[in-house]
Amino acid sequence: MNKFMKQDIIKDQHRSGPPTVSPHTHSLEKRPAVTKPLGSPDYLSIGSNLFSTLLLRIASRTSFLLLGFYLGEHFASATVVVLVLESFYISELLLAPLAGSLSDRIGRKPFLFLAPILGALAALLLLLGASLYPRPDANHVDIHLLFLLLLILCGRLLEGATTALNTPASLGYITDITIGSDRLRARVMTAFEVATVGGLALAIPFGGQVAKWMGNWGFFVVIGLHVANLLVVTFLVKESHHRSHETAESHGSLVESLKMLRDKHIFTFLPAWLSVNTLVGAWITLIVIMLTYPNPAADLRHPHQLLYGGFGKDLATMLLGGFGLFFLIGMGFWMLILPRLRRTTIMSIGLIGLGVCIASLTAINGLGENIASLSTSAHTTLWLLLPAVLLGVLLLSGFTPASLTHMAAISERKVGKRGAVMGLYSVVLGIGQLVGASVGGMAVDLGGFNGLMGFSVVLGILSMISVLYMRRHKHDLLQ
Repeated sequence: MNKFMKQDIIKDQHRSGPPTVSPHTHSLEKRPAVTKPLGSPDYLSIGSNLFSTLLLRIASRTSFLLLGFYLGEHFASATVVVLVLESFYISELLLAPLAGSLSDRIGRKPFLFLAPILGALAALLLLLGASLYPRPDANHVDIHLLFLLLLILCGRLLEGATTALNTPASLGYITDITIGSDRLRARVMTAFEVATVGGLALAIPFGGQVAKWMGNWGFFVVIGLHVANLLVVTFLVKESHHRSHETAESHGSLVESLKMLRDKHIFTFLPAWLSVNTLVGAWITLIVIMLTYPNPAADLRHPHQLLYGGFGKDLATMLLGGFGLFFLIGMGFWMLILPRLRRTTIMSIGLIGLGVCIASLTAINGLGENIASLSTSAHTTLWLLLPAVLLGVLLLSGFTPASLTHMAAISERKVGKRGAVMGLYSVVLGIGQLVGASVGGMAVDLGGFNGLMGFSVVLGILSMISVLYMRRHKHDLLQ
């Protein structure tokens, strides 16, 4: 593997040749002299950085599942608890741009190091709350309930901070070590997204087993994962960022980071990136909830919808896990093709795949009332439509690595601000999760599974408009 990656670097460097800058070229398109490769990539450090991301995602999602099971038993309809859970995104949105800017000034590794420390502290606070109040009464508001909610709030804010510190620093690290090799960057960026999605997918069954056998004490497992992450960063990840004169003069601040949105290449890409993240956030959050609504209440609320209610938790989890598995397989496939095609070509193919998914799932949803009462012909149609869904997932999986590679290409031209640009990844991801869960939830209330698919169509159209605009103006040809 290392031999092929080194060959890729050599080929890219020979192919790129000396930069040429027209006097009429936008400043972003000028390749600064300092953006040179920092030497032969350290593949152990690269792999360790990706493994660190994997551990963090597994730990964070496992913690969320444990907390969700705990709250679900005692706070089934408490709106205030939902708000506390969503506070995760407050700290992520506020801190990610700032962490990205600061990592441009003082380096990537300090933030990679601090992230698991905050994650372990967050898990400790959640464990403390669950241990002090094993059977809280949500119907009786007193000082004990408020203290429990405060502990959960602090824990969730710290977990959001954990992601906010790790993600822009990790993406900035990847951008640093892949300067000069588009092929290597495409592969490592895809591997980063595989680690992110894979961590979330693995944490679903893993967290379920931890909760089954350990209950609330499973937070100790979360702490152990963060400790393992800390050891990986300390001993295996090397600093990639070399402080330069231009970097030293950069002033990292939240306002400075958000100014990156005014760049035309980022601004025109933002609708596509935000729409897809909103869609993914809605699907991940809502599909399992919809599938597991109890019958006959689900059938009465939205009749004749196969994918609204009536599924067991095990089957619903398996279906979501299958979706994640094929998404990972698809990203591995696109990792080989990504360097050979225009990024907007891959994004367009991904959005076509989204359309195939929506059409197939909508057709499946109309096959009957529930899975137990399907006719023989409906069963046959179901098995014919499932391959179309999987094909759509495989095509859709190319959108994310193409998007990350595009962001990295933009950030390479922002000398001293690469971390700030890549910090927008967390911002857009967090906003997408919030909007997807809230607006998508309203769509489900109005139209059931068909409502979610209608919401997805709107997001897909917005994303396609953005991608076609980028393609027409050749924004994706930045090298």
